[in-house]
Amino acid sequence: MKSLRARLLLAASVVLTGFVALCGLSLEQAFEDSALNAEEDELHGIVYALLGSADPTPDGQLTIRNADLPDARLVRPQSGLEAAVLDQNGDVVWSSPSAGDDLPDLKPAEVGAWHFHHSPDRFLLTYGVRWVDPPQRYTVMVIEDSKTFRDQVGVYRRTLWAWLVGISVALLIAQFLVLRWGLSPLRRLVAELRGIESGGQASVQSAYPDELTPLTGALNAMIVAERNQQTRYRNALGDLAHSLKTPLAVMRGLEGRLTNPDNQRALADQVARMQHIVDYQLRRAAAAGSRTLSEPVAVAPLAEKVVSALSKVYAARKLAFDLRVPASLKVRADEGDLYELVGNLLDNACKWAKSRIALSIEEAPRRLTLTVDDDGPGFPEDVESLATRGVRADSQVPGQGIGLSTIAELLKAYNGTMQLARSPLGGAQVRIDLPT
Repeated sequence: MKSLRARLLLAASVVLTGFVALCGLSLEQAFEDSALNAEEDELHGIVYALLGSADPTPDGQLTIRNADLPDARLVRPQSGLEAAVLDQNGDVVWSSPSAGDDLPDLKPAEVGAWHFHHSPDRFLLTYGVRWVDPPQRYTVMVIEDSKTFRDQVGVYRRTLWAWLVGISVALLIAQFLVLRWGLSPLRRLVAELRGIESGGQASVQSAYPDELTPLTGALNAMIVAERNQQTRYRNALGDLAHSLKTPLAVMRGLEGRLTNPDNQRALADQVARMQHIVDYQLRRAAAAGSRTLSEPVAVAPLAEKVVSALSKVYAARKLAFDLRVPASLKVRADEGDLYELVGNLLDNACKWAKSRIALSIEEAPRRLTLTVDDDGPGFPEDVESLATRGVRADSQVPGQGIGLSTIAELLKAYNGTMQLARSPLGGAQVRIDLPT
């Protein structure tokens, strides 16, 4: 998960869900325990009331007058509340009118001992008592149906979870709004960085919270340092180029003073070789590489300029150029590097083409594909060696064999790749893939 907001929202949602679930379960269990205690206390009260209404019969057995029963449900059959008195042998000596024939068979309870049992269907409370006159042990038993209790707990449970779900949704919405507000400086910073990438602004300008101030300051310092460094590189390379041109010009001037034609040709070859090597090394050193915060460069005008220049250089060959470059295409790269890349590709194609050269550029998500085709003889079998500096496809065409190697050096700076293949036009095809 790459989104910081999504991570925070997910983590907070998991914590909130767990907290609400634990709270709900705890409250539900607490309510059920409290209701059970209340039920037991109610049954205790009924037992005490029954004992208060108890009298011995003439034959010495304990009985309770129906008129003195403490709860009206004890009089109504199938009311859900039943009571009975057992003697020390476990026999029923008295039962309420509401009691049925399915009273549980229990052992007599110890004197003064309370026993409370509950099952999914009913509650049972027993109490052992000793009657003084006549002396006899009895067990008072009260049974109540648990339907009312289950209904009460069910209503509470539904009400509780309805409120908790509603509160959770409200808290999630509030949490989302708080995260959105808290992360708004980051979204604003992203928008500014995109503006810098597109060339709309030169630096990060807005005021940010204290936590982001060091980051924005470092970004501005990096942008300034990168631009200053690029300027220094360009100036230093320009000075180097001018300083090397003068000695080379002097050496060219000496060519005419040599009387031996072989020496003249040897000197001319060496001067030309030195010139090519100097140009190559300067181009290699000047490769800026991929720069995230650089201003994008329009590719179509650049390609048209290169084609216009090559058309003049190779005017005698009457080459036809086919350009398929989107007018709106822009690439975030150094303009000099793009000139070098497109220029080298088209210049190599011009050297070998018979009459046609095609340049096409296609843009895909996070990738740019540049393809140059010609109708020349094509590449030899060992095409991979052509990307090595000094290796040439044919010595009949002037050059030092560093064209494709220059392109390979540029591609290293941009993490790009180059493929050499047979062109649909019948000649060579060079395909360049650049990440964007």
